[in-house]
Amino acid sequence: MNREQDNPKYQDIVRTAHKLFWKHGVTRVSIEEICRESKVSKMTYYKFFSNKKELAITVIDDMFDDMQAQYEKIMNADIPFEEKIKRQLLAKFEGTKEISKELISDIYANSHLGLHEHWEAKANQMTKRVVDDYKKAQKEGLIRQDVNLGFIMHFNAKMAEMIYDSNLSSMYNSTQDLIMEIANLFFYGILTRENKNGD
Repeated sequence: MNREQDNPKYQDIVRTAHKLFWKHGVTRVSIEEICRESKVSKMTYYKFFSNKKELAITVIDDMFDDMQAQYEKIMNADIPFEEKIKRQLLAKFEGTKEISKELISDIYANSHLGLHEHWEAKANQMTKRVVDDYKKAQKEGLIRQDVNLGFIMHFNAKMAEMIYDSNLSSMYNSTQDLIMEIANLFFYGILTRENKNGD
């Protein structure tokens, strides 16, 4: 942590922004509302962030950092590969808990906000690490040999479009339900038959 991130007021702002952005999206939340909820003045806010986009990027970065740390912990655990996959699914669900359709729309469809490229860059970093681990697992016979890992990269990129697709999302009660459907198809579709059966 740098000196700013160590500041309790900074942490209050970021924590409050995360809660509000996840519930309402970025566009609908004002800086005034963030200041009011986090009990800081606008002067204090602008001491740390020059605008709302900068704060949104900080919140996104923190989320991906947490996801990366959780992923590393799972992959380094001394447990069977199938159990690692199950825990990844649970972590993915927890990481997207309470994420709103408004936030998804702000990230993927709101070009004025300009968060899409940053989100995609962070997601691609995570995907590269996952693919590296899956290459290793494939060599060890834990993942189907006929799976093209380049397809995994492509599929991962398309997942965002699927989540934002209004026709598809209307079939589910929440964004989390759709994300878990996609994640289940992705993860359990690549395991070998032996790993699926737990043999």
